[in-house]
Amino acid sequence: MRGLGAIEIGIHELAARQHGLVARRQLTRLGLGQDAIDHRLAAGRLVRVERGVYALGHRELRREGRMLAVVLAAGDGAVASHRSAAALWGIRPWSGTFVEVTAPGRGGVKQRPGRLVHRSTELAGDERLTQRGVPTTTVARTLLDLAAVVPAHHLRRAVERSELAELFDLREVRRVLDAHPARPGRRALTALLADMLAHGETVTRSDLEAIMLQLSLDHGLPRPQVNRHDGVRESDFRWPDQRLVVEVDSWTFHGRTRRAFDRDRARDRALLTEGWRVARFTDRQLLADRAAVARELAALLA
Repeated sequence: MRGLGAIEIGIHELAARQHGLVARRQLTRLGLGQDAIDHRLAAGRLVRVERGVYALGHRELRREGRMLAVVLAAGDGAVASHRSAAALWGIRPWSGTFVEVTAPGRGGVKQRPGRLVHRSTELAGDERLTQRGVPTTTVARTLLDLAAVVPAHHLRRAVERSELAELFDLREVRRVLDAHPARPGRRALTALLADMLAHGETVTRSDLEAIMLQLSLDHGLPRPQVNRHDGVRESDFRWPDQRLVVEVDSWTFHGRTRRAFDRDRARDRALLTEGWRVARFTDRQLLADRAAVARELAALLA
C-alpha cells in the first residue's frame, strides 16, 4: 500500500499533466480511498467541475482544461473529437458553446448541456494522440469526423489550414478512409480530396471565400481562380475568360475605415479601365441567400 506522501506526490504530478484536473477513478488508482476523496471535497482541496472530475483547489479553467474535464467525465478511452479536436489542432476555430468527445461504446450521439458525446467502437489506438494536454483524435481522423458534421466549405478550410500548418498527411488520411469505409463523412472528405487532386490546392482566406468557392462548384459554374495575383494586384475570385472579378466583403474583416473604403473603390476603377468587370458580394448576402447569389453570379458569367 502506498504511503500518503507518495499518493500526494502522485496526485500533484497527475494534475500537473492534466491542466490541474484529476478524475475520481484516477485518484483511487493512485491509492486514495473513497472516504479520503470525500473529505478533500468537503475541505475544498478538491473542487468538482464535472461528475467524477475535480480541480485541485480552484474552479477556473482555460479552454483546454474545460475540454479535458468533459473528456475525463466521459470515461476511460474518451478523446476530444470532431469540432473540438479541430480546434485543438488549430484547423478550425472553437465556438466555445460545447465540447465534442468520442468515447468507447455504442449508443450513437448524445447531447448534454455543454457537450456532445459520440459513442463509437471504431476508434483505433493509432487514431489517438495528446494535443495541448488533451487526449484527442489524430488530424486524419479529425478530418474524417469533421466531414460528417460541418458544411463542405468548413471542411475545405480545415484541410487548407492543416496543410498550411504542415499537419496534413495524405497517406495517413487515405489510410483512415480505407479503415472506415462506412464512416459518415467519408464521401465528403473523399470528394474534397479528389477535387484538390484535380485542381490543385486552393487556399481561401476566410469562411466567406470558402462559401463562394463551394457555391460556384455546387451550382456548376466555371471554376474561378482564387486569390490569384496578376503582378499588380490580387483578387478574391477571377474568371479570366469572362473578364470578371468578384470580391467578397465583410464589414468586420475587410476594414471599417474610410481609407479602406476609398482604396477598394480605386482598385475597382483600375480593374474597369483594364477591361475587367467587378462585382462585390457582402457577407450578409452570402449567408442569407446563397441561391440568389448563385443566380446573379451565373448571369454575370453568362
